[in-house]
Amino acid sequence: MPTLSSPNRIVWDYFFSLRLLVQNAKEAQGPELARQATALAVVMAVTVGEVFLNLWFRVRVEEKAVPGHRDSLLKDLNVRIPLHHKLKHWPSRYLSAPLDLNSGAGGEFVKLKSLRNSIVHFTSSHESIELAGVTIHGLADTSAYDSLSSKQAVWALQTAENFVAEIFRLADIAEKEIPNALHAWAGKPPAV
Repeated sequence: MPTLSSPNRIVWDYFFSLRLLVQNAKEAQGPELARQATALAVVMAVTVGEVFLNLWFRVRVEEKAVPGHRDSLLKDLNVRIPLHHKLKHWPSRYLSAPLDLNSGAGGEFVKLKSLRNSIVHFTSSHESIELAGVTIHGLADTSAYDSLSSKQAVWALQTAENFVAEIFRLADIAEKEIPNALHAWAGKPPAV
């Protein structure tokens, strides 16, 4: 029998893991360890954004009970459509408000996703290098990974939190309620 959990608990847990990775990157004993923790934070920040979309929209669609929305969302979830499709279509479809993917919180999340892609899907070349009589063919461009520092880990967390807040805004959640919604879904304590 499957284990059932509150959707926001899962997102909360993922954000907690992301915060631990950011802390590890900031406190790392050297640039190599900072880079490793930052890479994981970048991957986790995009993951938590997508997990939030999947679970929050599932709850939202059930609450609003708009004819056709439930079947449409379940179809998307079952065929596991790409993240970019969700970013581009779900806010317009289920909130009647598009997410700006070129600027603001949506644009920053797209940049984060691009950074994630650059450190996961390395670009290969046809170049070769010879070292001590050994030739290596087909090198990978790892410059995005090599340049990671704890600054990108902090930015990844802030970008994920701002992205979630932007979805709340598109859902017409009052600005004064967004800190509470961020606490409920992302574990971010409201400012005192």
